Amino acid sequence: MVKNKMISSLAKQYIFENSSWIRLIEYLHQENTHMKNRLSEIIDQITNKESLGMAEQYQNRFLTKDDLYDHMLHVLTGQASKWKELKSKPGSTISIEIKKTHKKIREQMEFIEHDHALIKQDYNTYLSSLPINGKN
Repeated sequence: MVKNKMISSLAKQYIFENSSWIRLIEYLHQENTHMKNRLSEIIDQITNKESLGMAEQYQNRFLTKDDLYDHMLHVLTGQASKWKELKSKPGSTISIEIKKTHKKIREQMEFIEHDHALIKQDYNTYLSSLPINGKN
């Protein structure tokens, strides 16, 4: 009986983490859209080719991130369904496969969150340094 309570507690933690990751991915997707919109606002004001080249690189990175966030949201909602199914079956156990998948997702989410923070910092530094209409 104690074993089932521990499994239930562990499953609840995994479900909580998965739910948090879904919210994080949705937030990062919104942030990505916000950065793309800002780039769209200023792109016509960029006057030198080097800065335009960097703008194009950021645009490509943002598009790639959109795809990544969509993919991760799909993965996470799939995991959420598995957790709900597992939770609804009394006496069920968490398989090694589900634990491994959860650990892999955790590692991916840590990387995604760190990578987003770096890109956002670099992007804001880039925007601050732009010579727009001959001004800096």
